[in-house]
Amino acid sequence: MIDKCMNNSYKVMTSLLKERTVESILEKDNKAMFYGNPLDYTIEDIDEVIEYFENTEEYEKCGELLEEKYAKEHADYDIFIHKLTENN
Repeated sequence: MIDKCMNNSYKVMTSLLKERTVESILEKDNKAMFYGNPLDYTIEDIDEVIEYFENTEEYEKCGELLEEKYAKEHADYDIFIHKLTENN
């Protein structure tokens, strides 16, 4: 059950690469579970899923999640800078 939850989360977290959405996963399994809020993942959520896949030795998934984490960190930083410049 935990494996399915983490794999569903992985699919959504890497949605840019896999074109998977929460909705498409729920269409296939209306009882699907996710780690964290699948509509608003945090860096910490991604780190937890990376740790899970490190423990299961699924390093390709870890790599894809690290790419997603890097993109999210930069997007969050860009949003912060944009808001900062708007306010000044």
